[in-house]
Amino acid sequence: MQYLFSLKLFLDKIKRNEKRLYMMLKLIFIVLLISIVSVQSLTETISDCQLLIVGGTTSAFGAILSATKFLGRNVCLLEPTDWAGGQLTAELLSAPDFGGRVLRDGNFTLDVGYIDRQPENRNPLFSEMLDQLGDTGHCTVSPWCSLTEKFHDEVVAPRLKNARIFYNTVVKRVRKDSTGRRITEIDTIQRTPRSEQPSCRFLSDELPDWYSPNDSSWFTKSQLTFTNFSFIMEGSSWGEVLALANVSYLQGLMEQYDGDISGKGNATCGQAITYTYLEQLMAEPTEEPPNPLPKPVAGGNYSLANTSWENIWVFRRVYTPTNSSKSIAVDDITIQNWSLGDDYEGMFFFLSPEETQRQRDTDQWQGGVNIETIRNSERHSYGCHYWYRDQAPAQWANRTVFARASSTGTCHHLAKLPYMRESRRSIGYQNFIMNLTMITGSARNLHGYIFDDRLCIGTYPVDIHYMYTCEYLSYQNMDYPVLPYYIPLRAMTHRDIDNLIPIGKTMAQSFLVNAAVRLHPVEFSIGQAAGVVGAYAVHHTEIKNVSEMLDELHLRRIQSIVKQFTPMSWTINGKRYPDD
Repeated sequence: MQYLFSLKLFLDKIKRNEKRLYMMLKLIFIVLLISIVSVQSLTETISDCQLLIVGGTTSAFGAILSATKFLGRNVCLLEPTDWAGGQLTAELLSAPDFGGRVLRDGNFTLDVGYIDRQPENRNPLFSEMLDQLGDTGHCTVSPWCSLTEKFHDEVVAPRLKNARIFYNTVVKRVRKDSTGRRITEIDTIQRTPRSEQPSCRFLSDELPDWYSPNDSSWFTKSQLTFTNFSFIMEGSSWGEVLALANVSYLQGLMEQYDGDISGKGNATCGQAITYTYLEQLMAEPTEEPPNPLPKPVAGGNYSLANTSWENIWVFRRVYTPTNSSKSIAVDDITIQNWSLGDDYEGMFFFLSPEETQRQRDTDQWQGGVNIETIRNSERHSYGCHYWYRDQAPAQWANRTVFARASSTGTCHHLAKLPYMRESRRSIGYQNFIMNLTMITGSARNLHGYIFDDRLCIGTYPVDIHYMYTCEYLSYQNMDYPVLPYYIPLRAMTHRDIDNLIPIGKTMAQSFLVNAAVRLHPVEFSIGQAAGVVGAYAVHHTEIKNVSEMLDELHLRRIQSIVKQFTPMSWTINGKRYPDD
């Protein structure tokens, strides 16, 4: 009886409080629902990009131009800045380099530079873009040097007006399927500046903000998740997809011999970076504020060496009222990017693979790069400007100033991003790596190895900007006879990921091959060819692996389309190699 009485009291108590309990549960449910909706509203899912290009390079720019011809707005480009174009724009080098070396074998001479500049060997769209502004600088480094701002606004941007681009967007995470061989989702952060004025923060201060999902006093943020794409293109300047996907890659000097894929070399040394800037020559001596930045760590030393102040000025000059590369005039504007000047040779740009992995696995991703290297490179370039100003001959003393902010798109006068000479590099299908034997040889050979799966052509000498803090193996030098060469589809594959297309500096290539492939014209042609590859793979839904396009039937179809965009054969002395 006592038990029944206690049970009755318990049930009465529940009955008296059931209304209160019901209200509490209802309130909890509403709070949970609001929280779920809020989280979902912070992340937008984009599922209609069949081909996703992770960009930031001249290769990515070339790729979206060709891919959009076939896929329209079903191809998407993720651009980390507000200037697409990579080296040509955001990295502030609108004075493209071309191969210019003359090779000799006894009494036989091969003028590679002349061959490279022949119209039949040039990408027609790239030539059209360069010809649009012409050589407004009468520089000595290139037949075409023009103002970066004008090149972006008048040449690049109009050609992208129908493209689907997510500007100011960086990659935060990469997800793969259960097999680990397909990338299925990309998490990104897109920032919207709160002000229309160019940013006055240096990249070393601003970069963590780019990768943070939280709004800041400078930006509002959107989290975008890209999914349901068929193929993804690694066209980033820093090889971030390779690092975030947790796949094998090479960086810097991770080779004990050319083409080595063991990864046992030095991952913390490689090419120097350069923070490019513009200088203008004033009509009268003009005071500038003192250098606001301290001397960089492992930097701050500059030299004209065996050249002159005048030669440096006209080397990458992008505007002049004169008609001669030998004259200097008031209102001249020049790009500063040279090895004994603003090249920062003190610290390597990329974090070690171990540090990169920690940044990725702790969800603290910020590009996998060394922010201290960026900071010291900024300081080094500022110091170079003031040093070079002090070196001016009497005629031009105190008349060189930083060019106006709009010319660089930043109010600190430096480029939006540092100029990169290398990236993280893929290891291709069946461990393929482009090595020196494929692009070098005797002048009498005329050209490099002709791959069955070739997609485009290029040439440039091995060009290493050494870091003085590093030791290089004896073979890691620039004394190689680089011939007119070919780029194969296999270089645009990855052994671990079936739907990844690495392009430009992230291709499957050795350190030394990258040093000969990394220049503007070659990068653009690679991108144009890769855009065709990506579009073809999307249209042929039976293709699940990039390597499947090495099948002869697919390959011949792809090559026939690529020819409409960029040359695949070299024309040398009036003859095509190969003639197909």
